[in-house]
Parts: sequence; C-alpha cells; structure tokens
Amino acid sequence: MKLFTISLIFVFALSVAFASDLKKPKEINKAYTNQTRSYDGKPGINYWQNFSEYKIKAEIDPKTRLLSGSEIITYFNNSPDTLKNIVLKLYQDMYKKGAARNTELNPETVTNGIKLNKLIVDGNILSLNIDDKIITHQGTNLIIKLSSPLPPKSKKEIEIDWNFTIPKGTDIRIGSYGESTFFVGYWYPKVAVYDDIRGWDMISYNAEHEFYFDYSDMNVEIKVPKGFGIWATGMLQNPDEVLTDVYFKRYNESLTSDNLINIVTKQDSGKEVYKHQNGFTTFNYSAKNVSDFAFGMSDFYLWDGTSIELEPGKRVACFSAYNPASDFFTQAATMAKRSIEFFSKHMPAVIYPYPQITVFNGDGGMEFPMIVNDGQFSNTINDVYVTTHEISHMYFPFYVGTNETRYGWMDEGMAYFLPWDLQIELSQFDHRTRAAVGFSKWAGNELDIPMILPSILSRDPHLSMMSYYKPALAYEMLESALGEELFVKGLKEFILQWNGKHPTPWDFFYTFEDVVKKDLSWFWNPWFFESHIPDLAIKEVKNEKNKVSVLIENVGNLPLQIDLTLNLENGTQTKLSASTSIWESGNKEVWLDTEVKSKVKSVELLNKNIPDADASNNRSVNIN
Repeated sequence: MKLFTISLIFVFALSVAFASDLKKPKEINKAYTNQTRSYDGKPGINYWQNFSEYKIKAEIDPKTRLLSGSEIITYFNNSPDTLKNIVLKLYQDMYKKGAARNTELNPETVTNGIKLNKLIVDGNILSLNIDDKIITHQGTNLIIKLSSPLPPKSKKEIEIDWNFTIPKGTDIRIGSYGESTFFVGYWYPKVAVYDDIRGWDMISYNAEHEFYFDYSDMNVEIKVPKGFGIWATGMLQNPDEVLTDVYFKRYNESLTSDNLINIVTKQDSGKEVYKHQNGFTTFNYSAKNVSDFAFGMSDFYLWDGTSIELEPGKRVACFSAYNPASDFFTQAATMAKRSIEFFSKHMPAVIYPYPQITVFNGDGGMEFPMIVNDGQFSNTINDVYVTTHEISHMYFPFYVGTNETRYGWMDEGMAYFLPWDLQIELSQFDHRTRAAVGFSKWAGNELDIPMILPSILSRDPHLSMMSYYKPALAYEMLESALGEELFVKGLKEFILQWNGKHPTPWDFFYTFEDVVKKDLSWFWNPWFFESHIPDLAIKEVKNEKNKVSVLIENVGNLPLQIDLTLNLENGTQTKLSASTSIWESGNKEVWLDTEVKSKVKSVELLNKNIPDADASNNRSVNIN
C-alpha cells in the first residue's frame, strides 16, 4: 500500500513537472483545486459543460424590419450544482434607447429592444411583469427565478415568443443594407454560459466587448416573403423545397465541384429562384454543436458556390452571397476555399471542422459559426485581410470556445496571427509589419497594461492593441522560440483538447508547456502578465580579423527575436539572427558572432516585422 501511494505521488509529480508557477486569480485556482482543469493543460477529470438544444421559428417582414420568433430551448445541466435561476442573453436590448453601451449608435439604429410575448418553463407560464419578481432585467441579461430548481444531470424546457425590430442602417455587428438586405446576428434569446470558473456569465453586452457562448444543437426555420434568399449557420436542410429546379441543380453541383459554380447570376435577375407557398418561403437550417447562429437575407443577391475535399469523405462547401455591384465578392467563394485549405494544412494544421462556410456581403467584418459578414473595401489588401481574418475565427472562438469577453486576445489575436502567410499569398502584404509598427508606437504608454487582465477593463483604442497586434506578435515570438514544428504541435494539441469546450489562458499556457516539456514562464510572464516594451539595442560591436561579435541588450525586457544586418566594407551584407529562445536564461545581454569576409562598416536591427519602441539604439557604427 505504501508503494502504491508513492507511485501515485510520482505520477502526479510527472504530470505537473512542466507547469510553471503563473499568477492566477482565485476563481481560476479553484478550478485546479476542483480538478475541472489540470496542470498538463487538458480538461480535468471533473470537467463539465452545460448544453442546449434550440428549435427556432422566425418570420421577417422586410418592410417594417420586424422579426417575430418562437423557440423551444432544452437546457441540460451537466454541472454538479443545483441551479435556482436561469440566465438568458437578450442582446437586442443593447439597442434600446437609454441602454448602457460603450459605442455611440446612429439615432436611426436605436430600437425598442426585444419584446417578450410569452415565457414558459417546463409547461408553466411565467409572469413577464417585473413586479412579480419572477424575471429580472440586468442590462442585456434576463434572470429567470425557477419555481423548482434544476438539479445536476437534469434538464429544463423553456419556450419563448418574442419580437424586435432589426436596427436600421449599418451597425457594428449586424445591419440593414438598403431596403431588402439584412444581416441578422445576436437575435434570439439564448441561455448564458454557466461554467466551472464563475458560474453564470453576467457581463452585459455593451456593443464593444464580444461574446462568450455555450455549445448547442440548432434547428432554425426562417420564413420570408417570396423572392428572398437566406444564407446561414449550418446546412440548408430543404434545398429542394426552396430552390426552383435550375438553381437546385446548380446548388447541388456546387457541393461536390472543385470549380466555382455561379448558382444565381446577374442574368438570373427577375427569374424565379426560390419556390414559395402563399407568397412565402421557409428556409430550414440545422447545425450541431455550435456556439451561435446567424443569417443574411436579400432578394437580389448573387450566389456562388464551390467545395473542397480536405480528406477522404470530408468535403466542405464554400459559398458567397453578394451585391452585384461588389466586384471583389466574385472571388469570395474561392478565397474562402483557399483559406480553409490553408488553415487545414498549414496553420493551425487542423482540418476545418464544419460542413460549410459562407461569405455574406454586408458591411465591416464580423464572424459567426460558418458565416461571416464582410463589407467591400477600397483595396485588395483590406478585402483579403477581412475575409481571411473572419474565416480564421471559425477555429477561435467557435471550434475552441474561448471567452472573448474576458480574454479577447485568445481569439482576435489568434485570428490576426493565423492567416499572415495566406494574406501575403493573396495580397502581397505582410500584416506582421502592420502589427509590429503599430505596437512599437503604442508600447510603454500608460494604457499598455498586461494582456492577462480581463478585456472588459479595456476600451478602444487600446482594446484593439491588446486584442489584435500585441498577442499576434506574442504568438509569432513564441513560434520563433519553439520553432515552427513544435509551435504547431502545441497549437494543434490545444485545439484538439479544447474544441467544443471553454479554455482559459492558463489552459493555453499549460498545454504548450506539456507539449514542449519546458517551463515557459520566462516567456509568458513578460508577454502576458507584466508590462514591458519591445526594445533591443546594439550595445557593442567587436571586429577581429574574420570574426564579428555583437552585444545585444534587451532594454525593454520583452523576449524578441534578433535579426541583425551587417553592412560590410566590400559593399555586401551579412545577416545574423537568433530566435526568441536566446532570452530563456534570463540574461539581459547576449553576444552573437559570425565570420565575415570583409571588415564590418555598420550593424543594424532592421527587421520591420519585429517590434521596437526605440529605433535610436538600433544601429552601431562605432566598431572596435
């Protein structure tokens, strides 16, 4: 028995050997104590997650922009807790006059929010009068007091009828584009996340910070007037019922074609594309284990489709739906196809997890499971950036359910980082430069706070810096430290362990440490937990015969890759570099040396893709 106990202790010690001692708030520490999270980066033996099934029917009147819906939610409590309340997210209440929000809305975008017409829990009709204290509104949260608590390993059925007016004009995430084109997101009452870290997610939507969603199975029927098409999350379940014969044939062909199929073309204007009954068409979309559902609609949009086989038996449909005036969107479906291929085979090298992707021509850029809402921009660089960036979000936060509200850098930073090489291929522009230059200018100001602090503490413009540029550069420097092969291995392991689940930053950190079998706190602490600036300096250069040695000082204490250019007196140049791992020892100064065929005239830190807040110490001409 004594030997058995020793063995258990030894096994446990091995499992946490590479878990660095990172600062954790008490609610995160509690998760490790409760073993819902583990120090090898994997979900713990007691990990649990709640789940829902949604059956939704919606009808839209384009003339009034009124969306009327009814839904049945089956909510499964997989937690060890007995729930006395259920919290619903009513995101459309952010548009109400007087609602608290971080972004100013155009007056025409303000609505009356969402109106609940019926609320039933387990067959019991609940009072919607707040004076009866059955329901409580807190921002965009609706708290329902349960007459009978929901014990562990049980479920509740919730029925809701509601309506709201789709905001007029262009909003930051959804909108109306003219009189008959809409993109509809955050539109149905949905159960908030109840997790092992904090219980119910009670952060109200403020129009700036993004979202945290649980996983659900969705079955959605959307009824629209004849002539309208719907493109949405999931797969169309009734194409034969909604498409007339010519277009049904083209649609089916696109599902298996490697070539682009123009399903609805300019020449089809005025023709009957969609079947209807009594003047209406009902589209049925279904999706399994997704964190949200959104859709676009229009009565004049063109529709392209193609597909790609990623592995035997795995073919993904790639669609675009767009305004005939949007020239770029003639390329959108094939660009989506190339994006999926790149993400599946190169970075993060995880097969695209969904059956389709749709690029909808709306405005701005916003991601939803299997569909993105993109505007057309004035140049190819931005068109490519937005399309590839939004599609990369299919991995984060959808396949891997990160908490965007608290840790925006886990999804936005990753979605900024993942497509860099793809964007060079498609637009000849390297967004590493954009990130490095932007962060170099920003670094060191009073708002340059540690990334580990919850994103809800940040506002733009520094929210964008902390969510996009800085974390993307951190991932790039981590890849430099580990090498591409080991970095991709760590990232793949994180994705495969946490897909369909809710990881925290510490799960990310510990997964990498488990994969590389090293304590990486030398990297995590300065990049994520502390405030440092990117600033490497050339402190000294020695040139002796055919050898040159350069002393580099890390003035800013942020681990960075070193990339030196040596200008020689014979007119040639020599490169001298070192990966980020050179700072692993904790030294603030390192010597780099190489052999040269001519005397060195000057040495420079020139790589514009490596951030540097002070360029004045990047060049040396005083060579011994």
